[in-house]
Amino acid sequence: MTGVHLLVGSGGQIGEALAGRLAGPGDAVFITSHRQPLPSIGQTTSLFWDISSPADPSRQDNEEQELPALDAALEAGTLRSVSLFAHPSFVRTDSPSEGSLESLGHLSRIVRLIDRLRPRLSPDGTLLVFFPSLSRHRAGGYLLARAWIGALEGVFGEWSRTPQGPVTTGIEILVAPDRHRPHMTQEMESRIASRTSRGRLATAPEIADFAAWLILSRSPLFHGQILRTEGGPYY
Repeated sequence: MTGVHLLVGSGGQIGEALAGRLAGPGDAVFITSHRQPLPSIGQTTSLFWDISSPADPSRQDNEEQELPALDAALEAGTLRSVSLFAHPSFVRTDSPSEGSLESLGHLSRIVRLIDRLRPRLSPDGTLLVFFPSLSRHRAGGYLLARAWIGALEGVFGEWSRTPQGPVTTGIEILVAPDRHRPHMTQEMESRIASRTSRGRLATAPEIADFAAWLILSRSPLFHGQILRTEGGPYY
């Protein structure tokens, strides 16, 4: 085995499609997820890593148990790419409950994980960060999501400060094809789609094709850039 690709968070349909494009002769794909049971994605090996542990005392899992297991799995070959999907669940509410921003603490665990993995990436490797697309939404009630995305953009900026070494690139997804989003009505989705050049939202295979090209081309062209999907001020 010569190449290893890691997905942090399963990525749903996009992750499944991306895994299929990255797996190949001599290359293996791993996913690490906090979901139980672990998601089953073809052509991948699943590993447990909880974004909320050890902050959650009810869980016995912690970094001392999880990270060595992840490190051991990645010893199988050269780490070619890390794709970050993981983020907390976002719920639209006009009156955020007290303590709703506490989940921002989970970001520190994700940052520690990526900081642990970045030195393992090959010099021509890729760190690809997927951003939920809320930065230009006009709708209210997305306080946690906006705070999370803003914080992650700041961390992304720090990760991409060094021009040498692995390429760091972001993709902002307009509407994730398979995301359960009861807060977004069909009328909202139709309005978003109507603002795109083809009058429809991107499919998981289309997003995966572009993500796989970013990873496999090993081109430094988009280092430090967050590539935002079309649609304008959505609604």
